[in-house]
Amino acid sequence: MIKRLLGLFHKTPPWYEQYFMWLVIGAAVIAMVISLGIGLMQSVWFDEAYSILLAKQSVADLIHLTSIDTHPPLYYLLLKVWGSVFGWGEFALRSLSVLFMGGALIIGALLVKRLFGVKAALMTVLFLVLAPFLLRYGFEIRMYSLASFIGILATYVLVVAVDKNTKKSWLLYLTYAVLVALGMLTLYYTVLLWITHLVWLIWLSVNRRESIFKQRWWFAYVGAVVFFLPWLPTFLKQMTNGALAPISQQLTADNMVGIVSFWFLYQPSWQLNGLLSLLLLAVFVVITYILVKAWKVTSNKQKPGFMLLIFYAAVPVMMIALISLARPMYVERYLAHVLIGFGLLLGVAIWLFALKQASKARLLGFGLLAVLFLGLSQLVGSGNYNFQRLQHPQVKQAAGIIDCSKGSLLAADPYVATELSYYMPNCDIHFYSDTADLRGGYAPFANSNLRTSDPEKDFASAKRLTYVYYDKAELTLPHSLYLKEDISFGPLHVSEFSVE
Repeated sequence: MIKRLLGLFHKTPPWYEQYFMWLVIGAAVIAMVISLGIGLMQSVWFDEAYSILLAKQSVADLIHLTSIDTHPPLYYLLLKVWGSVFGWGEFALRSLSVLFMGGALIIGALLVKRLFGVKAALMTVLFLVLAPFLLRYGFEIRMYSLASFIGILATYVLVVAVDKNTKKSWLLYLTYAVLVALGMLTLYYTVLLWITHLVWLIWLSVNRRESIFKQRWWFAYVGAVVFFLPWLPTFLKQMTNGALAPISQQLTADNMVGIVSFWFLYQPSWQLNGLLSLLLLAVFVVITYILVKAWKVTSNKQKPGFMLLIFYAAVPVMMIALISLARPMYVERYLAHVLIGFGLLLGVAIWLFALKQASKARLLGFGLLAVLFLGLSQLVGSGNYNFQRLQHPQVKQAAGIIDCSKGSLLAADPYVATELSYYMPNCDIHFYSDTADLRGGYAPFANSNLRTSDPEKDFASAKRLTYVYYDKAELTLPHSLYLKEDISFGPLHVSEFSVE
């Protein structure tokens, strides 16, 4: 009887609050399954094959090879451990990235829940599960999803630390400092997010009329620098070693439009036809409208969180745009770790708008989700298309028809050799290079005895030769060899030569 009376004063939380974590985990699993499913339909391409090649090295060689390239070593070390435990198959290797993507989605939902509540968090989850850009780099055997996970986790820890704002919060700031250092040891472009956090912290101090220079978070940034110091000399050398591939672009207005088109449709702006261009224009109008409406209804308590998400989505883009004035720094995948903030902002903005105009917010929200679903279908079709080389990697299919036991195998360059190395680990893959001093992404092949600078001479006695190249056959082969068959997989060619 007493329990029943007490129960009258106890309000049972709604079902979505009771099962919030299960709903979020379920959504993350759905996103992971979609991402992994798409990933397993793709061929491993150069960057991924390079990751695997490094991960299979000894720790000492891995660190050395990383130090003369352009990226830090943490992801490669984790991939080494992961591959050693679960194997080097595509399912296992892509699963590591997919798990970090799922983890980032869960932490993102928890961040929004803390700042805006359960309903807002569940709204944002919808925009993350269907986001083709997020799913695309969720299956990539590279460091992008790990960087995204570290970044969103650091953001959550920082928000909790600022909320507590007591002397006991030093442990949270220490954790944040460690995460910042780990982020820098994963992907140098995470510095865009750490600066974004700093901008938000300064805005917060000014908004609260507090002294900027007396804030505890300064110690976290100092600590992060201290943790990163052992790698700092290597980082400085990497900035001037010339290993960066010449693929970066300026972040022009067209590329800024492309960021949104990548997020919604997984297509650059130059690839959009007339209908998709009109659709993207409508998306821009709707997003602008929603953000303006959401800002107007944001309470003073919610404003710091809303500003954090605005900065998360906008500041990294603005910084790359400014840097691009002096040096081209933009490649769409280099923003993969921060664009999760765009999904969080969009979900929260629609939820805030719905507080005043539920029916209109619902209509616009479903419209944007429909566009994301269209983008997801585009991603399934395009897969891991390389927008810099204008190629769809198909080395897996090419390797499937090559029998290296019947003759010599020659790759046109170290790029092709790297791609073949994953699918043909037991084959001697000869490759052409006019220099033995290979650096950057080609460094694992430096001074290799499989290098040839004169294929015509080195394969003069060959009875059979398989020549693999992109686009055009530019190498001169022995005149004793005759082309018997040429099979193309898009721009990738497998040519069989024989003396008979």
